[in-house]
Amino acid sequence: MYQLRQTRIFLQQQNDLLRTENEAMVYALSTPYTSSCISCSGPIVSTEENELWLENALLRSEIDTLTCFIRKLNSFINLYPVVGVSLTKWHYAVVAMTSLSLKEVISLARQGNPMWTCNDRLNLDEYYSNFFPWYARNAPGFVHEASRAYAMVPFDASLLVENLTNHVSWQKIFPSIIADVSLESHNRVFQMINVNFVQQISPLIQTRNVKLLRRSMRIENNTWVIVDISMYFSSYARHSRPNFMRFPSGYLVEQIANGISKVTVLDHWVYQEEEVIKNFSSNSRFGAHRWLAALQRHCYNTWSVSISSIGHQIQICGPICHTNLLNLSTWMVSIFCTGVCGTTRQKWKRLSTIGFSVHNIRMFTRESRDMNGIPWGFVSATGMARMQVTQEILFRLINRAKKQDIWENLASVKDMKELIRIKRCPNPGNEVSVFCIECNGPKEWYLIQETYYEASGAMIIYACIEAPCFTAIINGEDLSRIEILPFGFTIIPNGLQEIFLSAACQVKINQTILTDSDKLMEFMRNMIDDTLENVQNIGSVNP
Repeated sequence: MYQLRQTRIFLQQQNDLLRTENEAMVYALSTPYTSSCISCSGPIVSTEENELWLENALLRSEIDTLTCFIRKLNSFINLYPVVGVSLTKWHYAVVAMTSLSLKEVISLARQGNPMWTCNDRLNLDEYYSNFFPWYARNAPGFVHEASRAYAMVPFDASLLVENLTNHVSWQKIFPSIIADVSLESHNRVFQMINVNFVQQISPLIQTRNVKLLRRSMRIENNTWVIVDISMYFSSYARHSRPNFMRFPSGYLVEQIANGISKVTVLDHWVYQEEEVIKNFSSNSRFGAHRWLAALQRHCYNTWSVSISSIGHQIQICGPICHTNLLNLSTWMVSIFCTGVCGTTRQKWKRLSTIGFSVHNIRMFTRESRDMNGIPWGFVSATGMARMQVTQEILFRLINRAKKQDIWENLASVKDMKELIRIKRCPNPGNEVSVFCIECNGPKEWYLIQETYYEASGAMIIYACIEAPCFTAIINGEDLSRIEILPFGFTIIPNGLQEIFLSAACQVKINQTILTDSDKLMEFMRNMIDDTLENVQNIGSVNP
């Protein structure tokens, strides 16, 4: 309590100082010695004085914000004095902050909330007048990106909450959105986690690395709320704000019936405007919908697995094998997305490209060691093309075309036979398939494919796996011991009749080739260029 008393004294002193400065400025501007404008007979206010006025107003608002927070914090301590035995002042601030965030998420997630406009956009004036301004009001150059969505999912509510609050399970549920997550600390009240979010699966858009405070609570018999908020307590100053901040976001989970839950997702970001490429900003309204679509894929395939056919020499029997196959596909998607985006926490480093490519090719490298300790290098290359076609048509063309007609690394393949198809969710275009590859050579290979399709974009991702490795995986082999080199496409809509198509692949190379970067880049550039040109040719033949 002594520290809180000292804080209040400090805040009062700052307020007195601001009041004195304000009075001095008013006196200076109203004094008869102030120069006047000849044409309007009014006092001349210099640029420096304007800046002082603005800075004074911002500081005053900052003090008011902190004073408000201290007042709420004191109220919280008075309401829960017993907790103070084990919590420090910092912990009290965090608990108070997350408690208010829980109320905010509950309010914004409820249907019929007037803070959302008819087209589901957040009214910022209403928002700031109703909720405590965590980081003060919106600073110049920072913009809001808020969305919400809800749907029914075939999953028990309490079990779903348990999965969403476990950081390892959370990443597995959202492999195309969460590139990396680590738990820094936790107690019975809240967690502190470090997360790398993938806003768009593109090397042109950086991932959003933020440190979050997370808290969950059961608010009714069959209703839970989970909230995440950036661990950042101030301020107005533009230079001191992180590039990306996660305002109170999370999930409202309601048990509707036995094994059926209603999930509402709230996604709210504030970021520097220049941090987001304009071409992709039109997809910001899909933030919550992306989360919800990924959640539906996870929940549906957990409970409802359908197999169209089983053949050849592999046998996938029982739910354990099915789950292992789906885990393999999820692992493949995660590796693909982190490689395309060049996630630094996954030790990807940008490789300076040389030469010209019409497809704006970007490359990343990372080093690793095999089971024998021998160093190897991995290269991820991505190129992009703009095409005048709808997402639906292009997705269907790529998915139906012969893969060896598109990818040069499959040129030696004679034929492919689809053995298994598992639906990820009722919506078409969300499936996991396994193909048997017939090619020249003694080794037997399988190709695993996962397709994503939703309003915000689509993906088609592949990986070739040797038969012994594939058999080991579906029988429970540790995925981290399996080497997967995914390749595939991402499709991002840009209006009604235009899309951005990205082709990406990963290759494994020895250290000698890695040091000879010129030949390596030429090889990867040619592969991506040829792949995109093959897709464009298919599109021109099959409009």
